[in-house]
Amino acid sequence: MRRDLVEYQVLLARTQTVHRPIGPLAFDCVKVIIVRDGSAILFSEFGQKPVTVGDVVVLGPNVLCGSEPEGHITVTTIYADTDYLIDQAFWQYARILHDKLDAPAFVRETFTEPAQIIRLGEDHVGLLMPGLMQERVTGWVSCSGR
Repeated sequence: MRRDLVEYQVLLARTQTVHRPIGPLAFDCVKVIIVRDGSAILFSEFGQKPVTVGDVVVLGPNVLCGSEPEGHITVTTIYADTDYLIDQAFWQYARILHDKLDAPAFVRETFTEPAQIIRLGEDHVGLLMPGLMQERVTGWVSCSGR
């Protein structure tokens, strides 16, 4: 059995500080990027957009995105397996979905934007920080960057 399948987990969180531009990459999972410090210009399907502390970027699977830090940017990125998220959506909305086979279409219809920026603000994103600072979301997601 391949080593990566033995270590596979559905969620992974990583915090990093970036000082140089990152070219456009796409992953086969959902990425949730929380900006913790600094700012950058993102390049994605939404065009060029500035992000700063308090912003949350949500990228669907296979969405190209690059960034150019304005000095530096510190982010916590959560990589989430798409099948896992669809399964979670089924259980969250089980009262309105007939069976698990309805969940993928429900997710596609509900979350239509492949890339979005949610501006929570520095005060509100601080509510997310204690859990993310400890990075309790551990494991390894089989997300391949292209």
